[in-house]
Amino acid sequence: MKKIRLEDVHRYSAVGDVNFLPNGKEFLFVHKTIDRENNKYLSNIWSGDLSTCKVTQLTRGDKDGSPVVDPEGKSLLFTSRREKDAKGTKGTKGTELYLLKLGGGESRLVKTLKGGFSSISWVDEENILFTTKAAPGENPEKPVEEEPVEKRTYVIDKIPFVSNGSGFTENRISQLYMLNVATGKMKPLEAVKGDVQSVEISPDRKRAAIIVKEDAERRPRWNNLYILDLKGGSPERIGDDSISVYACVWASCDELFVLGTDLAKGFPTNPYFNFVDLESKEMKPLRRDLDLYFGNSLNSDVRGLSGKSLRVKNGKLYSIITSGPDSTIISMDKTGEVEDVMLSDGSIDCFDINDSGDLVYTKMTPVQPLELFCSKATGTKKITNFNSWMKGYQLSAPESFKVQASDGVVIDGWIMKPVDFDEKGRYPAVVEIHGGPKTAYGNGYMHEFQALAASGYAVVYCNPRGSSGYGTDFADIRGHYGERDFDDIMEVLEFVVNEYDFIDEERLGVTGGSYGGFMTNWIVGHTDVFKAAVSQRSISSWISFFGTTDIGYYFAPDQIGDDFFQNLEGYLRQSPLTYAPNVETPILFIHSLEDYRCWVPEAMQFFTVLRYLGKEARMVLFPGENHELSRGGMPVHREKRLKAIVEWFDTHLKK
Repeated sequence: MKKIRLEDVHRYSAVGDVNFLPNGKEFLFVHKTIDRENNKYLSNIWSGDLSTCKVTQLTRGDKDGSPVVDPEGKSLLFTSRREKDAKGTKGTKGTELYLLKLGGGESRLVKTLKGGFSSISWVDEENILFTTKAAPGENPEKPVEEEPVEKRTYVIDKIPFVSNGSGFTENRISQLYMLNVATGKMKPLEAVKGDVQSVEISPDRKRAAIIVKEDAERRPRWNNLYILDLKGGSPERIGDDSISVYACVWASCDELFVLGTDLAKGFPTNPYFNFVDLESKEMKPLRRDLDLYFGNSLNSDVRGLSGKSLRVKNGKLYSIITSGPDSTIISMDKTGEVEDVMLSDGSIDCFDINDSGDLVYTKMTPVQPLELFCSKATGTKKITNFNSWMKGYQLSAPESFKVQASDGVVIDGWIMKPVDFDEKGRYPAVVEIHGGPKTAYGNGYMHEFQALAASGYAVVYCNPRGSSGYGTDFADIRGHYGERDFDDIMEVLEFVVNEYDFIDEERLGVTGGSYGGFMTNWIVGHTDVFKAAVSQRSISSWISFFGTTDIGYYFAPDQIGDDFFQNLEGYLRQSPLTYAPNVETPILFIHSLEDYRCWVPEAMQFFTVLRYLGKEARMVLFPGENHELSRGGMPVHREKRLKAIVEWFDTHLKK
């Protein structure tokens, strides 16, 4: 049988943005592929029929997404980047909004905006609400002509001044507008102040629930909820400063489910749902005792598409949750009663539900990338088979295990045997560490893991303290980075080495990205058990991270404790750079030059210090890439990244 190759990363298809049409019988979704030859991604909108489970390609613009159907099910709005500028470069004018009549015909360009289109919601058959990025006082309809680099300057007077994936923000925030799709005329809803995070229209189309970040400098973690009467008037705030609102959905024309948190334990705090009756305007907490992670936080490097994880049908809330290694769907009524809707031994990324309770959803497993499924009273069926090329390939299926840590807490772990495994053989092993830290490994598909297994490595991974899916207390490692989380990883490794005699403990490698990069940096400064390490998009100094990244000024104080000038000892103690003289493990740093989540100086300074000290280190930098390199970087760069990782491990673990 064939083995997965590093370069197969370009062959995966993804599906997402699943939405039923109003009739509840047909649905739309987005299909994404990779054009390796031209080093780009292609996405188009498809339609499907629930009764036949047949799907058909609907658009062919190759950059189409974000489908939104009008309440009558007659017209489809979607975003694209089809147009070319005067130089013939596709998509540089901005993001386009197209209208397509579902009864037939060609799509029509409605509007092009440099700031894009988000939170698109139909108000009536001609008007929509949406948000677009613009600076206060800036006309978003005016074409923005970028100056040549040699003439360009950035004037900065606020934080955050950069955003991963967007670059320098130049004070641009998401602002709310009304657009007539027939005339293309738009007007601002100036009563809504601040950076709009999301917009939800009431079922009767008379009001909008708007989540706004009002002070990104002083209260960056807090979002407020407002209700706006679309006939006019000032927005009315719901709730107070005791809760930061993450999301909301309408339960009826006068009721809302609101997801929020008091951040009692900082970022690790799991949010909870509240029920709001707009007559009383009281925000009533529902089942705070559940301590669930609402949404999907399972890792995968073959996604690339989004979709809704919250829905309401017949007054009942439906939500994806992350529970240990799985993401499943639950329901909750207005009293807080919870029921399991879809138990899954995989990763459900997005879904929709019709009046009959039928589901369409996307799902992956450790041996199957994302595909589209439906669940009806008659059973569950796989609808798409876009990744059929994998038939005949030999994959490594993870074996799960549990380790009781030295403090008594049980840790989930997995091991993947090398492809062509021989019971008599001895194999090198690579420990993988996820980012976050509040994300999780589980039943999601990881091409990187399969590629390592196909290259002759055992792959070991776990969910140490700090991970999501196990409750707030489990996720809370604030002020203790590199302590209990480090112990969990090392105790899992000890278990694996003792339990699986095919692991060669003299040939161990370690790698991870973001928080996983931090932990890789930390590990090599605290143990020499690993013979090779690959640190990706990492943190090496909490002090530099605080002042150079898009989230550092509020994430570091939350995770480390206080500001660095008030807690210098803590920042230094929990910075891997402090322990650089202890490093004996050859280490490769992989970083993107436009990674503003963990900026490139994090890799540069650790690399420089190690070379200064005469240690073995290498650095591979990727221009034009950001924090999402491994998941959404340019296809050629994604291949080169994987090649760099495997070559480094081959050099040091296969001698």
